Amino acid sequence: MSALGATTDSVVALLKTATILDLVAIGQRADPGVPLLIRGEAGVGKDILARLIHAASTRRLSSFIKVNCGARPVERCEADLFGHEKGAAPLATRRRLGGFEFANHGTIYLDRIEAVPRALVPRLLHVLRTGQVSRAGGQEIIRVDSRVIASTVENPQAGGDDDFRQDLQRLNVIEICIPPLRRRTQEIPLFASYFLEAFNRRYGRNVQFPSDVMTTFRARAWPRNLLELEETVHRLVTGGVMAPAH
Repeated sequence: MSALGATTDSVVALLKTATILDLVAIGQRADPGVPLLIRGEAGVGKDILARLIHAASTRRLSSFIKVNCGARPVERCEADLFGHEKGAAPLATRRRLGGFEFANHGTIYLDRIEAVPRALVPRLLHVLRTGQVSRAGGQEIIRVDSRVIASTVENPQAGGDDDFRQDLQRLNVIEICIPPLRRRTQEIPLFASYFLEAFNRRYGRNVQFPSDVMTTFRARAWPRNLLELEETVHRLVTGGVMAPAH
């Protein structure tokens, strides 16, 4: 399990960075009825930012629901987003609520929105435009009040659905771009110390960084961003060695 954890409480310390504070402020100022689109390289902290924007909003006491838009098969992604009625599919043995319903009055986080199966794009756009959702296999129209935060990998190698991205732009989404870690070297000591404390606590250890480690950390390119930094600190705490610099 990542040291970043699965709850907002576990990442509050990261609010101390100036970059993150500025980005959270953009989310706070934005109209909650307008979707937010967080862009950034893989591992840069898009999930963290989405959780912190939710925690800083008036919806913080309601649910934060994350949906992986790249889930396969399509039926699983459909159920995760919209839910289904009993009998809608061979494995649909009971009614299931979707992410938009669970996030009613809260926030739904659509991770990797560029990976939504093409067959589901019209339904997703309809929900984003109208706030109305219907479960698979059902006729009921359900009104939901969910703040929508989505994320996409900056310049995804797989290409993605250009028409879908244009449709998102027509919804007047507000874009927030997270710079890569190599452009935020002043924040590396805070992130590294956070990971060190978390892993020391998890493993009951008291490992300290060597005196020159921050110089080494700042000189690295970190192509996988926070994920790579987290893995590096994990190896140090568990007695491993740092991977060669990139």
